[in-house]
Amino acid sequence: MTELPEDLELLPTDAGAKESVITSAEVKLETAGDNIILKGDAINEICVELNELNNGPQSDLIISYLSKKYKVSKKTFNDNCKKLLDASRRPKFDRGPKLMTDYDEDEETDPTKKQGWFIRNNCYWFHSKEGMPVKGSNFIITPLFHIYSKTDNKRLVRITNDEGFSKIIDIPSQKFISVEMFQAYVYGEGNFIWSGGKPHFMKILQHISKSFPVCNELKTLGWQREGFYAFANGIYNGTWQPVDDFGITTHKGENYFSPAFSSVYKGVREDDDEYENDRYFVYNLSPVTFKEWSTLMTDVYGKNAVIAVSYAIASIFRDLIYEKYKIFPHLFLFGEKQSGKSQLAWSLSNLFFHNLPAFNLNSGTHVGLSRKGSRVKNCIVWTDEYSNDIDPRRFQLLKAAYDGVGHEKGKMTQDSRTSVTKINAAFCISGQYLPTIDDNSLLTRSCLLSFIKKQYSDWEMQRYDELKKIEVEGISSLVCKILDYRPRMEAHFAVTFSEIQEKLKSEMIHEKLQFDERLVRNYSCLLAPIKILTTGDDPLELSFTYETMWAQVKHDIAQLSKQIASSESISGFWKMVEFLLDEGKIQNNVDFLIKSVPSLSVTNKDGDDEHKKFNPPEKCLFIRFSRVHPLYMEKHRQQTGKNGVDLVSILHYLKNHKSYVGNASAVRFDTSNTSAFVFKYGPNELNINLERTIRDVFSNAKSGSEPPVPEGPPPDLFDDGSGIPL
Repeated sequence: MTELPEDLELLPTDAGAKESVITSAEVKLETAGDNIILKGDAINEICVELNELNNGPQSDLIISYLSKKYKVSKKTFNDNCKKLLDASRRPKFDRGPKLMTDYDEDEETDPTKKQGWFIRNNCYWFHSKEGMPVKGSNFIITPLFHIYSKTDNKRLVRITNDEGFSKIIDIPSQKFISVEMFQAYVYGEGNFIWSGGKPHFMKILQHISKSFPVCNELKTLGWQREGFYAFANGIYNGTWQPVDDFGITTHKGENYFSPAFSSVYKGVREDDDEYENDRYFVYNLSPVTFKEWSTLMTDVYGKNAVIAVSYAIASIFRDLIYEKYKIFPHLFLFGEKQSGKSQLAWSLSNLFFHNLPAFNLNSGTHVGLSRKGSRVKNCIVWTDEYSNDIDPRRFQLLKAAYDGVGHEKGKMTQDSRTSVTKINAAFCISGQYLPTIDDNSLLTRSCLLSFIKKQYSDWEMQRYDELKKIEVEGISSLVCKILDYRPRMEAHFAVTFSEIQEKLKSEMIHEKLQFDERLVRNYSCLLAPIKILTTGDDPLELSFTYETMWAQVKHDIAQLSKQIASSESISGFWKMVEFLLDEGKIQNNVDFLIKSVPSLSVTNKDGDDEHKKFNPPEKCLFIRFSRVHPLYMEKHRQQTGKNGVDLVSILHYLKNHKSYVGNASAVRFDTSNTSAFVFKYGPNELNINLERTIRDVFSNAKSGSEPPVPEGPPPDLFDDGSGIPL
């Protein structure tokens, strides 16, 4: 018996099977010597034995030993083992009864006479009335599958002509029963010519129709109601099962067809490939565990990764959450350029897809966005470049996607029926602008992650490179790890969600934290799966704890709720200020000033004195709230019958707005020298327009008066009475 090498001594003592594999492998490789063909056959046989051993660590050690001794790379062994294993898992199908193929002219009794036809040299021949055979085609048909559908019913067949050229094609069932349409269809695929009549064709059709196994096309990838998760290249139902060459796989005795990985569409050009996007949604064996991936995410993206990883987990169970509550939140990534938001979105997308680019909200179509959200169930779809100026229809679709509603269109029927494209995926939206339009309707439907530019350490960059490296290799098998917890989610989600939602509201009330009801519901959708999966038997290991996430969620809800309330109040306030200006209730240079300044001394929102410098000079708005706010309250009451936001609250909101500069003392207005609140004025700052030059001139001309001409140079903006600018 071959003596075990030193690096295999750690294997268990009952190593008879292992020793047998090693001995057999050594004999095969030494016998093969340097003969490439024999050596290839030997490696193939060794890989079969390693797969039968069914012990990953032992196989790895044996491969290492053989690779080192016989100078064969580990990759050669591993790739061949995987190829053989995948092939062994592919389903085998019964192709039906054999065809009568030929006849013997010398026989008095011809077995094909009753059948009426026979095959010779890949051609159909038919018996004429005179008893002589007549050629009916230059090809034969091998039935493969009947792909059943109410709207897209078709047959998958292989056609082979008399020159040996073969092609697999899918033919719509309606075209199969018409000789003329069938002739045109197959001729379009190459040198396939039918020359027989309709009766001849019907005989062939009658025979092969018995031999079509029925299968269902996977029109929606991802989670299937039959209880498995469909990738484009196979399904996961507790074990990974790749599709065969025809794109077929089985689950509980039923056949399923994935066209993206069928040999039918293998030679299709890129510009004519309707399944191009499906080929991004593939199963790849991850080189890391889910915990290792989670750790890389938190190392690279910090606390934002806690919510991001939790959102990814929740999206794998989106259908369970949606069926119970008829909502599923979006994940909104907000921040300036090069702040890391797009890289986090890539990482979430790559958990499901293999390097699929984002859907651009500015250039993509409304229908395209709807189909993106409906094509794959229980995964994350990334949409990028959000701005408040996107097509209103696209904005409304994102809103409706929260409720699972997609594109609606009328049917080509005599009645008024319509069809709705349901949203099946979770949306990750990224952009440089907060979705504040439409009273923050999209923001309240999202879990928000904010990003700022920062300098990364060498260690952080190293971890980033590691994360992106494994994403390039493919990590979608990690989804299957989460899918194994589905029975636990089905059993416990409803109760856990209710408990978390009530506890979250109770604690925030007790701690006097502001919260929005919808936001509490959104974040509870993320908290519940984490609590369920990280407790009990066989808990899911993550790089963070449920308690850590709980504290972060409370903080995020409070901050986002405050921001939403602030932005709504601020928007209404500034709209009323514009109205007061147009009504002549407030005046430029009396109640407010707009001027560019190179520097400014202010008291900031924390009560500290600060001197700010602007290069280039900053265009600012200086406004006197002591005059403007009472007028705002009066007009708000007249228009709505309700009180406006009180002065203390509106000042709190404004001080926390991104455009707020501070409070400046001794600002020179036309009628007084007083303090004023200062804001940056212009695009992407305040949502207000208080410049009315053309309107002022028009109003003065209409009244017959001329605009006043100031005497001498304009006064300094800031003056403490000494005549020296501050």
